[in-house]
This record gives sequence, structure tokens and C-alpha cells, in this order.
Amino acid sequence: MKSLENESGKVAVWIVIVLAVVGYLVYPGTSPFKSDYYDLKAEANLKDLHKACNRYWADGIAQRMVSKATGIKREAGACELEVVTSDPYNFVILEGMKIEIVDGGKTSFQATGKHAEGATVFKVDAHGKVAS
Repeated sequence: MKSLENESGKVAVWIVIVLAVVGYLVYPGTSPFKSDYYDLKAEANLKDLHKACNRYWADGIAQRMVSKATGIKREAGACELEVVTSDPYNFVILEGMKIEIVDGGKTSFQATGKHAEGATVFKVDAHGKVAS
């Protein structure tokens, strides 16, 4: 019986050690993969920006159709951060993220972004393709 208690104690210690190591590796504040974590967040935030700009441009197409029918000219121009961060597009810039729209045109769109904790500057193009 004594031998069985020793084995279960050893197993419990090993479980605690494994959980501590996994926790260290996964938690972004202490992980050696911290910059990779923030790079992934930066890449995703740029993709979200492109989606918000696409919604803005789609609204512009709808506005042109209404303008043609009503004669009241209203057109959406280049995508700008001030526009897509407000209603109804509601794009959210992540905390620590620096984003710049280089060209806000639908066919020539280009934006760059980098998280303060990340190591890579990412670029997104008019097709939504993100590259470093």
C-alpha cells in the first residue's frame, strides 16, 4: 500500500510540473513566443481592417446606385481610419497596434500595421493578402 501512495504522489508532482511548463509557454506575458503571439494579432487586425474597408466600398457602390436613381450625388471615397472606426463599420484598432492606410483606394488599397510587442511590420493589399 505504501508503494502505491508514493507512485500517486509522483504522478501528481509530474502533472503540476507539466501544467506549469505549458502555462509558461502559452501565457503571452512570459512566453518565449510572445512576439509571435502579437504578430498573429497584428496580422488578424489588418485583415479586419480590409474587411471593414470592403464594407465601406460596398456602401459606396450602393450610394452611387441611389444617386443615379435620385439625382442626389453621394459617393464614398478612399477608405480612411476615421471612417471605418465609426458606425456602421466599427473596426477596432487593437491596443498597442499602429496602423497606417497608405492608399485607401478600392483597387490600389495598401495599409501597414505593427503591434508594439510584435517584431514584424505587416502589409495588406487590395486583395486582402497580408505579407510581412
